[in-house]
Amino acid sequence: MALETTREEVLSLIFSKWQPNIQTETVKIEAAQNRVIAKQYYSVHNIPVVRSSCMDGVAVRSERFTHGMPDASNWVKGIDYVRADTGDDFPDDFDAVVRIEKVRFLDNGGLEFTEDLDVHPGTGVNDCGSSIEAGSPLIESGLPLRSSDIASLAMGGITEVEVYRKPKVFFLPTGSELIPAGARLERGKNYDTNSIIARDMLKEMGAEVNWHPIVKDNQTELTETLHRALAENDIVIISGGSSKGEEDFNTRLIEKEGELILHWAAAAPGRPIGIGIINGKLVVNIPGPPLAMFYCLTWCIQPVICSFFKLPVPKKVTVKCKLLHDMKVFEDIAFISKMNVYRCNGEYYVSQVKRERSDQPKMLSANAMFISPIGESVYPKGTVLEIELLRNIAYIPEKTPEELGIS
Repeated sequence: MALETTREEVLSLIFSKWQPNIQTETVKIEAAQNRVIAKQYYSVHNIPVVRSSCMDGVAVRSERFTHGMPDASNWVKGIDYVRADTGDDFPDDFDAVVRIEKVRFLDNGGLEFTEDLDVHPGTGVNDCGSSIEAGSPLIESGLPLRSSDIASLAMGGITEVEVYRKPKVFFLPTGSELIPAGARLERGKNYDTNSIIARDMLKEMGAEVNWHPIVKDNQTELTETLHRALAENDIVIISGGSSKGEEDFNTRLIEKEGELILHWAAAAPGRPIGIGIINGKLVVNIPGPPLAMFYCLTWCIQPVICSFFKLPVPKKVTVKCKLLHDMKVFEDIAFISKMNVYRCNGEYYVSQVKRERSDQPKMLSANAMFISPIGESVYPKGTVLEIELLRNIAYIPEKTPEELGIS
């Protein structure tokens, strides 16, 4: 493949060569939060089943109000009236409800109505099925279930739902230089932070994630681990070893064991991404830098995960921001820049987190990103850009003009 293969062309190539194995499963509604519902559901019953009170009050016989206000001072509770709170059923002897605020209870158990009332059959009463009717739709299929959606299903008498099965994604970190986060850091070693990024991002995307301890740069061990992963998972993601280093075995391994459909894409960091198919399973080799892992998961893996659920890729919230300084990026690739957005006097401003010494943690924790289109490379200070937020907009920090240098 040519170096100028765009992200869109890469995805088109993937789906022309590989299709997700879309399956469904049935789960209890208690375990259905954020699962994607696979079919339409309808209420199996009416609510109320017969009728209910639509307010806190007393249930009465409307016929006793036909000729004006009755004298209720000697009424007996349970015979002449009953209490009927909001949503309550009440005996069939009564056919109307008087709001509690219009009733005064007497010491002898009788009642006094505090104003003239227009009471007729059905006053203050919810009819059968007025809240939900048998056969009525509860929620559209093909959507991730929120807590309110699950409540709707429960209200309609549904206790189990058919949902799309989560794709099983195997994450394999490789590299003789890697050690687990928290281990003693020694010369020539780096922490495996990609497993953390991948595990959490893949879970957020809806995948069932299986991850493996670090595998050293050993072709035999890599091959064996890869085939075990392929046997039990839908997708395998390999971290590291995708470029042209002496021990970059992984993309060559994909080519040897299956079909390598792409190596290198016009998207960076993470340009030497390798994508292949082995035994009908998708295998993606992502370069080692953490920002490359974040970017490749965002533009390549998320659309793949969404395809298992027949969902479009979710859109991030964007804001229009003024650039606080000149920014230059690569012209021939879609380049991700981590950005920090600030609020000042009702407007938004943004600065690029530059790829300089000791800036990797700053890039990972930035609150926004900008992906420059191919063909654009220079953005002067003051340019208004559409910036994608990586944190909730409510968390954008407020700055003074002096702090931003715009006074």
